[in-house]
Amino acid sequence: MIDAIVYYSNTNQSKRIAQYFADKLGYPIWDIYNIPHRDFDNLILAFPIHCQSLPDAIKEFLAQAKIKNLTLLATYGRMCHGNALYEAQKKYPHTVVAAAYIPARHAYLQDKEFNDFDRLAPIAQKALTPAPITIPKSYKNPFSNILKRRRSQIGVKITKTGKCNDCGKCAKACRENAITNGVTNSRCIRCLKCISACPNGALEYSLTAPMRAYLKKKKQNQLIIYV
Repeated sequence: MIDAIVYYSNTNQSKRIAQYFADKLGYPIWDIYNIPHRDFDNLILAFPIHCQSLPDAIKEFLAQAKIKNLTLLATYGRMCHGNALYEAQKKYPHTVVAAAYIPARHAYLQDKEFNDFDRLAPIAQKALTPAPITIPKSYKNPFSNILKRRRSQIGVKITKTGKCNDCGKCAKACRENAITNGVTNSRCIRCLKCISACPNGALEYSLTAPMRAYLKKKKQNQLIIYV
């Protein structure tokens, strides 16, 4: 069993958080899709909130891994973070020793990234002296789990332009197997990783009116730490 940092990140927001802890603690750091181990002594897991819920990749990882002491770091795009940390603690048999909801740049907005890393220091300290915590339940929209992938597909349109030369780099970057030669399929979660991976700028995205209205809601900027 080892100490490690693992992250799931499509827009690099959660990766930035994970890297801070890797530098602070000296733990090895791995992308969730390239992990050489499944047994951990102390693990710090960083990931984004998707539709107020845990991403499927995180659910699969937590169901399979063996973790003695787990720290959960959930980044959220300054909208409602939902109840993901509470749900993770209740559903999976790992001992949670620290957790946080961390406000970060939303995938569809050009707002600021999280840079107040000094405020995360208590989490790093707790990871070195682990003891169980209890995460309180937070508000979660009762409709947030309903057709969440389809809602994202309706709210965000991804378009292939004439710049595409079918290089396949978008498909290689996509962790959902949701795009082929610039054309998305029903597996797409609209993370926009394909757009950032395209070397020719051949993919564009646009927001529908309901999505734009939703993103104009008052933003949350609260860092919530449980230690």
